[in-house]
Order: sequence, then C-alpha cells, then structure tokens
Amino acid sequence: MYIKEEYYIYYKDKQIATCYVYTNRKVSYHVYPDLEKNEELKKLGLDKDQKETYKKYLPAIFGIMKDKNRVPGTRKLIWQDGDLRIINIPRDVDKFWIYSRSAKKGEPGYSEKDYSAPHWEGPNTPEGMKEWASWYCFNKKSDGMFEAELDEAWWWGGGHNDGGTIRTEVPEEWLSLPYDEFLERVVTLSAASHYNFTAEELKAKDGLKEFFGFA
Repeated sequence: MYIKEEYYIYYKDKQIATCYVYTNRKVSYHVYPDLEKNEELKKLGLDKDQKETYKKYLPAIFGIMKDKNRVPGTRKLIWQDGDLRIINIPRDVDKFWIYSRSAKKGEPGYSEKDYSAPHWEGPNTPEGMKEWASWYCFNKKSDGMFEAELDEAWWWGGGHNDGGTIRTEVPEEWLSLPYDEFLERVVTLSAASHYNFTAEELKAKDGLKEFFGFA
C-alpha cells in the first residue's frame, strides 16, 4: 500500500489539513493540532484526524471535487466551494536527468564537470568549505506541470555535512516563452545556477525540449 493521491485542504485561505488516498482506496485525514477544537471546522466534519476511512465519509472534501467547483486558469487541480479550497498535490510521472554525481560514463546524468562551489551560508563558514550538487533533474508531474529538483551537500574536513533536496515548481506561465528564454529562467530554479549549471548545458541535452513539451 502506498500514497496514490495527496491533497492540501485550505479554509479561509489558511491550510488546515492534509489528506491522503492510498492504493487500497482508503483515506487518511490529518488536521493541524491547533485546529482540533475549531467550531467552524467541526460543522464541516473536518476538526479531527481520520484514518482508515473512505471518501464517502469526508463529503466536505471529496463532495466538492466536481467540474462546477474547479478553479479555472491553471493546470493544477484546484476546487473551491465557499471558504473551502482543495488543492491536488501532483505526483511524479517522469524524470529527466541532467546530472548525477554517482552516474558512470554512458549513464543518464553523467558529466565530467565539477558542480561545486564555495559554501555560501552562515557568517562563520570555515575557510575552504565546499558544497556541491549531488544530482540535478526535472520532474514531470501528473497535472502536466514540471519541477526542478537539485540535491545539495556540504563538505568540510573530509565529511559530508547537512545539505538537502530542493524541489521548485516551474511557473506555468514560463511554458509559453520561447524555449531559449525558458531555459535561461528555469536554470535559476533550485539553486542550479549557483552550482554552475548553465542554460547552454540544458540546451545541449537531447530530448529535454520534447520533455518540456516544446515541439
């Protein structure tokens, strides 16, 4: 069993909960702890966590997911009914590798270039401390949108310290730009340009133009 669908629940423009639908069709609903006694949410049946339930027992959420409540003008799946807003969090459906530190020659993501830079955070950064990109890729989402993903790591004294994966949504309006201009913008996401990735590198990647839907 794994998560098939994920939703963020908003009430009066404030996120109040997260809801998951699993492959066995069961549902779990998790409300923020400080809202458990909220009277307005109580009337909607959204004031308490619910686990191992079904969609029919959460009509305030799944009952408004209808065409008439669909928010227009975006690829994202968003439904609005009064003060309640439901946003579908899309899943990854495809991936295009730009770089992977662990990739060997001939594998997707292989590069001989060093994607490292001086460590740039904090007032007391040790002299010579480096950081690097462990991988860099683009994800195609289930709603037709895209996301830039980059994993960063820090190095000092022979050890790997902290870092983390950055995921940044590609703005939908960028997809209507000329491809070259699109790449100039998209390479700035998820700190990619900080690690010396360039728009020229992206342009040279066979298949990336088609991946993003630029015919």
